[in-house]
Amino acid sequence: MYDMSVPNSKPGTCAKCNGTGTFQWAGGYGKVKSGPCHACRATGKQTVRDMYRNKAYNRHKLSRMVF
Repeated sequence: MYDMSVPNSKPGTCAKCNGTGTFQWAGGYGKVKSGPCHACRATGKQTVRDMYRNKAYNRHKLSRMVF
């Protein structure tokens, strides 16, 4: 799975989980799967530290996908 983090442009409600702390995605056969949101560490809010961590994660993930 190539799930990228969603860093916010400013601190506040998490853009990936919409503040719920739970990320949902489409599974096979029309099922919806869910799990803790790693972009905000399941808090529902992203801090400046979370945004830096997400950007670093995305850079690492992209470099692993390219090479």
